[in-house]
Amino acid sequence: MLRGATAIVCALAARGAAHRAGLSAQPRQRRWRACLGAVVMLALGLFALEDGVLVALGQLGEPIGWRSWVWVLLDLVIPAQVLAALATLRQRDRLEAELAAAAQRDPLTGLPNRAGFTEAASAVLAAAARDGRPVAGAMLDIDHFKAINDGWGHGAGDAVLRDVAAAMRAVLRPGDVLARIGGEEFAVVLSGVDTQAARPLIERLRAAAAAVPHPGARERRVTLSGGLAPVQGLGLAALENGLRSADGALYAAKAAGRNRVMVAG
Repeated sequence: MLRGATAIVCALAARGAAHRAGLSAQPRQRRWRACLGAVVMLALGLFALEDGVLVALGQLGEPIGWRSWVWVLLDLVIPAQVLAALATLRQRDRLEAELAAAAQRDPLTGLPNRAGFTEAASAVLAAAARDGRPVAGAMLDIDHFKAINDGWGHGAGDAVLRDVAAAMRAVLRPGDVLARIGGEEFAVVLSGVDTQAARPLIERLRAAAAAVPHPGARERRVTLSGGLAPVQGLGLAALENGLRSADGALYAAKAAGRNRVMVAG
């Protein structure tokens, strides 16, 4: 019975190692180690199963050989070691996943940072290209944010950033990407809309931010300026070109008096 349990544990360990070896995100050296582990565990499982069959078919009263004593020890050690190793690997994978996610998130707002935005926006562009749908990009900037930091402190500025991010995220459509890419600046990629259809969506984000109270006085509100442009093509170059045009429209909106959205010409 113990021999059968050992064979089952080894088989499960071999399956887990084979699954890890098939993960493309794993480094090549780690995938080779996982493959080797799967082969070793499978061999031990087959060895345990074969020995268990021999024991089951053996005659009562036969003397206990060295092989049986070895398996008594292995029946106790192998399952415990395999389960401990699997638990360690699961914990390491969880920690690596958390670190990878943290590397693509802005810790203050919880939005994607520049790296996370690039990855998510590239996926949106690829999906839109397959379906033949347009994509629009926008750059948004909190008006007079330096005055908030200077007048009421960086703690108040951080609170405004968190509240503005949460307000915009609440009205964002599923599938669109919103990110904080630096300071008080946000980037948006909108799938399936051209700039004409995207403008009301950006106005919704601007209106959501206007509901955030200003730290200085109740009658004051936080405002956004925005620039909008089409994103044409695939890949990082297309994304950067579209956002560069949107950034130009953003500066035009600020020059025109702020608290507005303008479309790149």
